[in-house]
Amino acid sequence: MAVLVVYASALGSTREIAQHVASRMAVALGKVECRPVEEVQSVAGFEAVVVGSAIHNQAWLAPAALFFTQHAPELAKRPVWAFSVGMSDALPKPFRKRGAALQEKRLRRVQFRDFPLRGHNVFSGVYEAGQMPMLLRVLFRLTGGRFGDLRNWAAIDAWTDQITAELATQGSSTPSDSVTANFQQD
Repeated sequence: MAVLVVYASALGSTREIAQHVASRMAVALGKVECRPVEEVQSVAGFEAVVVGSAIHNQAWLAPAALFFTQHAPELAKRPVWAFSVGMSDALPKPFRKRGAALQEKRLRRVQFRDFPLRGHNVFSGVYEAGQMPMLLRVLFRLTGGRFGDLRNWAAIDAWTDQITAELATQGSSTPSDSVTANFQQD
């Protein structure tokens, strides 16, 4: 089965998640390609698509949103999953769950309202102190905010395995003896 994993990444965390998803899927499904959204001219030839984007200001990066617009007719003909990479786990503890829920709700209302997805998940990424001005960084830390690599690889693997199992049961094709996960850097 040919699967395309595409991403829009600002600082690399989303790219690394996309590459991890593609590598994990390739073990069971065979041909999986991983590319930045800007490099995708067509989704023809792929039986399924996974799209990921970093979240900035509660929205996907512009190139990822444009990918959906440009490829909507073709994407509508195949199963599509999406993942978003934000910073909800970096927020002060009392705000983490609420922040994640608000982020998910806004993305569904705004980003994905016109496009049927098989599934969507929000993961936290890497959030470094240097990404904030000094005063905001101090305030963020004083209120309980966290910095660092906040990716939950077990959750990412579980989500990936769920998609892989669904695609494998479709029986469109059987995995070949050679596993390929092709990556292109952004």
